[in-house]
Amino acid sequence: MGRMALPLRAGAILFTTAVGAGLAAAPAQAAATGVVSLPAGTYEVRYTAAGKATNKVVVTRSGRTVTIDDRVRLKAGKGCKAVKGDATRVRCTFSGSSDYWTLLVNLGDRSDSLVNKTGLRMRAYGGSGNDSLQGGTLTDELFGGTGNDKVWGNGGRDHIEGNSGTDRLSGGTGHDQISGGTGDDTLWGGSGNDGLTGGSGTDALYGGSNDDDLDGGTSADLLRGDSGTDYANYWNRREAIVADLDGARGDDGAKGERDTIAGDVEGLVGGVGNDVLTGNGGPNTINGGSGADRITGGGGDDRLGGGGGRDVIDAGSGNDYVKPDFAETESGDDGPYVIDPIAADVVRGGSGVDTVDYSDRQRNSVTVDLDGATGDDGRSGEGDTVGADVENLLGTIYGDRLTGNASVNDLRGGAGNDVLLGLDGADRLWGEAGDDDLSGEDPSGVQASDQLDGGSQYSAGDLCRAFPTDVLSGCER
Repeated sequence: MGRMALPLRAGAILFTTAVGAGLAAAPAQAAATGVVSLPAGTYEVRYTAAGKATNKVVVTRSGRTVTIDDRVRLKAGKGCKAVKGDATRVRCTFSGSSDYWTLLVNLGDRSDSLVNKTGLRMRAYGGSGNDSLQGGTLTDELFGGTGNDKVWGNGGRDHIEGNSGTDRLSGGTGHDQISGGTGDDTLWGGSGNDGLTGGSGTDALYGGSNDDDLDGGTSADLLRGDSGTDYANYWNRREAIVADLDGARGDDGAKGERDTIAGDVEGLVGGVGNDVLTGNGGPNTINGGSGADRITGGGGDDRLGGGGGRDVIDAGSGNDYVKPDFAETESGDDGPYVIDPIAADVVRGGSGVDTVDYSDRQRNSVTVDLDGATGDDGRSGEGDTVGADVENLLGTIYGDRLTGNASVNDLRGGAGNDVLLGLDGADRLWGEAGDDDLSGEDPSGVQASDQLDGGSQYSAGDLCRAFPTDVLSGCER
């Protein structure tokens, strides 16, 4: 089984254009008249709006020609032409492939509006004032600036930032990244797998349909998921987090934070502190992050990961999947390297059919049994405790020793020369790659019908210690 899918933190979407470094942010002072240009050697129409004027900009396109239409006078710069008889419109004609055509708009210092109707990518800066920005059908980067702004990404994979003020930001369709900044903001992801970050104000985050990542920031925020698999994400917190998925008002976050995580959020991600994370009656995905965490799945078929630290994981009812620790990849001078964390975790399966997974360990084999004894599981010196109410085990790519119990167990060795002992019960033993030793013997003397599958082998082949009622496959010895 592969690595647990976790929410990822996505960054800004950047356009590949010939824009100079000085145009990557709004200018300190706009010109007295708005200027539209298409500089030679670029594929970008640039509009710098007039200062001390309220701009109302609509950008349209017909074929290769883009028209900038404002309510105030415009000047045609290099590569563009004024529209005869209309001082508020300028046209620019692109060359080359439309795949590279983009727009750059810097609005002024009043409460301006901008609508992109071109079907081209756009980067736009609202500047100061209470601005209204509307993206188009492709990827847009929209920056509200200071003031109480309203921003719509519409189609495409948009990057939206509100900055200061009380902003209302909507991604629309597509997989969007939306950040509120300071102020009390409202963020809507819309359809798509969106990443919403509230910032330092008291924010309301609405994920919309599909799978969304919700990070409210540091104040009393509302996190609502809607449909899809949504995560309340505290990944960057250093203080301890207490969060649950019960939908109760004001009981989530750091001490005194008073977030509200709605009941339509399915996942939790902790930070580096000692977190307490609790699911609900549905299927949840919970990752503790670093720190000594307490994780409770509740009802439903959950996917639970401790991360680094000495964690206590109670899967609860349902058929649950548990990773006591994740392998961590860190950057070094000679490239990335993998750390197998050693932490004495406790895993309780509860009712249902539960699985504990060590398969992403990269450097060490494990010895794990399902007898519930304290501190005898994991790699050498790790001291995990895997409860007797866990039924299934997944090993590493090395030579593991996995032992079941009296229940029906499913033991998978993975790559390496593994030793698998099912003990009592009708067990399924999967040696997988390597020269494995599989035993179907039942110590009670009542031999149940076990399934022993050696899998692929090296030179010696797989040894299957079977009894007449057992079913064998891939056994060479």
